[in-house]
Amino acid sequence: MPKVSVIIPVYNVEKYLKQCLDSVVNQTLKDIDIILVDDGSTDSSLFICNEYAKKDSRITVLQQDHKGAGAARNKGINKSNSEFVIFCDSDDFYPEKDILECLYNNAKKHNVYICGGSFSELNNDKLISQYENTFDGYIFKEEGIVNYKDYQFDYGYHRFIYNRQFLKDNNIYFPDYKRFQDPPFFVKAMYKAKEFYAIAKTTYLFRCGHKTIDWTIDKKMGLLNGIQDNLNFAKKHKLEKLYYLTCERLNQHGYALNSLESQNTFLLYRKLLNIIFNLDWKILKRCNANFKLDKKYNLIRIFYQNIFSLRTFKNRKIITVLGIRIKVRRENNNA
Repeated sequence: MPKVSVIIPVYNVEKYLKQCLDSVVNQTLKDIDIILVDDGSTDSSLFICNEYAKKDSRITVLQQDHKGAGAARNKGINKSNSEFVIFCDSDDFYPEKDILECLYNNAKKHNVYICGGSFSELNNDKLISQYENTFDGYIFKEEGIVNYKDYQFDYGYHRFIYNRQFLKDNNIYFPDYKRFQDPPFFVKAMYKAKEFYAIAKTTYLFRCGHKTIDWTIDKKMGLLNGIQDNLNFAKKHKLEKLYYLTCERLNQHGYALNSLESQNTFLLYRKLLNIIFNLDWKILKRCNANFKLDKKYNLIRIFYQNIFSLRTFKNRKIITVLGIRIKVRRENNNA
């Protein structure tokens, strides 16, 4: 049985895939398998995967129609037969060669289901490794056992390894959402495990700033479904810090819901209405006494802009009525 399976969803990342794979195959922990799940790539990504598989017997290449990264990761979990699993996106990479060895040894030494380290971002050529406020959970300043009820963070699941049998026994998989499927998986795994071992070392390098997200209706619905999942989970299990954080995520992603270049639907409007009108403002105020002043109105603004609004964008007017957007082209009166 391999010690760790590295599960990598792959979709149209020919520019970055080799750097990702090199960072995995060159890990000092050799007793691993690498599961590449091609999610219907239309570039040379699948060819690159197959070329690496020819050179390294630890690599298995799976294929599926374009179903999204969550479905690809679930496929990898079910294919794996290792002791632990870890997830890596195909445009990201491990910053050092001993990451998997460090995570595995600490998980075994401290007898935990989950072990992870700190998180860094590579935004084009700029390295970001310091975080604060709603992102401060990305960093561990010291090592030790952490109780999830004291942590209550929702982002950065990539930097952890998870006991595979623990995930399967508790039916912990990624929900079938096109966006925001990671936080519900991460939160459920952490809560069920109760505690994890944290190391201060940076164990994952996340690449950003190199692509834009096409906020389709499916992705917007995935975002709202994932946020609703975590709000319900946090309230049910009395994780008030997580509840507050998840509401902040809705604020932070408001730009996506109001994208002028994407058409909306009544279904999306109804989902947003359901989330905002069922928020527990008492919990939010307990977590942050100023929340009602500086956050509540932004959520209400997001909501009403998806009910009725009139805005001008370039040479068009965008009229939103009950979640349906009508684009009216403005005539150019210049002679």
